[in-house]
Amino acid sequence: GSGYRSALEDSIARMKSGTNRPTIKDKRVNAFLDWTNGSVGAIMFFNGRSAVLQTLSTVNFINFEDNNVFAAAKAFANQKQYWQDFSMLFNSPMLKQRRGGIQSDLNASELARLAEQGGAKAVIGRLLEFGFTPTQIADSFAISAGGATFYRNRINTYLKQGLDQKAAETKAFEDFQETAEATQQSSRPDKISQQQASVLGRLILAFQNTPMQYNRLIKKAALDLINGRG
Repeated sequence: GSGYRSALEDSIARMKSGTNRPTIKDKRVNAFLDWTNGSVGAIMFFNGRSAVLQTLSTVNFINFEDNNVFAAAKAFANQKQYWQDFSMLFNSPMLKQRRGGIQSDLNASELARLAEQGGAKAVIGRLLEFGFTPTQIADSFAISAGGATFYRNRINTYLKQGLDQKAAETKAFEDFQETAEATQQSSRPDKISQQQASVLGRLILAFQNTPMQYNRLIKKAALDLINGRG
């Protein structure tokens, strides 16, 4: 319907522009959005509670298929392989980018851009960027810790399907990356809803990025069950 089309066009426009921030010509509204982003950054500055809670997302990679609780436990039991996979994922370009560019949070992703504008905003933006470090590290830890068993078991799945080792590793990493982006905080335009990207959404949903993504996944799964798609 019209609502779906509107949301799709909005998402495509944000993917083309490379930013989730709506184009607003009103200087006062833009200044208020900057202030809102800065306020979120101040709240998150060395936020230990946020960092600890971030580690709970380790279980996001558990599924009912090749990385169920038993398969994950078996992969974790192989400690040598597990920590090799953990190290590889933690130091992958994907997670380095999440830690280095603050691309793991809708509001924080814009703070990095402030640092490029110079002046007092640059200094404040850089300090706020530094303050996200504990949460960034915990985010990478959770993704690597949960993703290590997923990655190894998915490799084994593809090997059983006849893929060679290199192809299996490549496809397994792509699956890992997609799972991480879908279940962790993400500023990717295709993972952000029209409501979240709106001016109103930035005020009301500033701390609801991940819950919104979870709810969309749950809704899609429920619709699949209702419509007999498994």
